[in-house]
Amino acid sequence: MSIDNKFSLKIKDYIHVPERKRDYNEQHFGEAASRYDFATRAMSLGRDMAWKRKLIAALPALPAPDCVDLACGTGDVAFLLAEKYPGGRIVGIDLTEQMLALAEKRNRATNVKFSRQDMGKTDLPDESVDIVTGSYAVRNAPELRQAFAEISRILRPGGVVALLDFSKPPNTWFQRIQYLILKYWCGFWGLMLHGNPEVHAYIAASLKVFPDREQLREILHESGFIVSHSQQFYFGVLELLVLKKNKL
Repeated sequence: MSIDNKFSLKIKDYIHVPERKRDYNEQHFGEAASRYDFATRAMSLGRDMAWKRKLIAALPALPAPDCVDLACGTGDVAFLLAEKYPGGRIVGIDLTEQMLALAEKRNRATNVKFSRQDMGKTDLPDESVDIVTGSYAVRNAPELRQAFAEISRILRPGGVVALLDFSKPPNTWFQRIQYLILKYWCGFWGLMLHGNPEVHAYIAASLKVFPDREQLREILHESGFIVSHSQQFYFGVLELLVLKKNKL
């Protein structure tokens, strides 16, 4: 595979300021797009699609739901949603034009469309969505609470959210081990595929400032969500969370 060195931003310079993190995400994922699918399969040791299928399997059986997939990337979860809900309507949103171009190229489903939008501020009407999904999504939100507030706004009462992402253990000792493993393992693939470890080592840096599992649940509760299901993978390195919007 060819190697390029176009991407030179450092996440440590961007991650603590929401607007700068948003700009970083857009440029970073634009760089990662062409090899993103290969990278996610490689970094997960081939388990990525199996985890995404578990996300879909955890969703309720509905005849024709309105679904939104956050940070949809090249469309993996959106297409799985289309298979589960052939009568449903699926919208995949992402900040990155390059990702959306690849998703559009892959799209063979008549009930899937893609739109360039920020997960923290969409143009979707209030309470217009039955299901929201996100794989490796909310961890990259420039403002996490704003992202959950937006999910709550667009979701109908009783609606379901399913999120698959890297998960931070409460124990600080385990956090350090996890950080080092992700930094060097993911950085290796950034170096191999892009000539720059920063392209995928960002995963460790973004998780470092992300709430741990207990803190995340507190934020979810404050945002009006109830955790109805949780499943961890690779000894808790990743977690699948299924949430329900509180009807009150």
